[in-house]
Amino acid sequence: MTILLDAGVAIYVAMTTALIVWVGVFLFLLRIDHATQDVARQLNERTTATDAPPPRATIISNDSATQ
Repeated sequence: MTILLDAGVAIYVAMTTALIVWVGVFLFLLRIDHATQDVARQLNERTTATDAPPPRATIISNDSATQ
């Protein structure tokens, strides 16, 4: 165990640990990115122009209302 405490080896152990953590964070974010792309694709497929509800009200001007 004392070999890991040497200054020359300890820095490499620390850098390797940091590299493993960064790779884990990168893979985690990559997985989340793919999941959000799948959800966005599903929402885009589900929502189309024909799915829009018909308008329920019309706007008329005062001129046409008095006639």
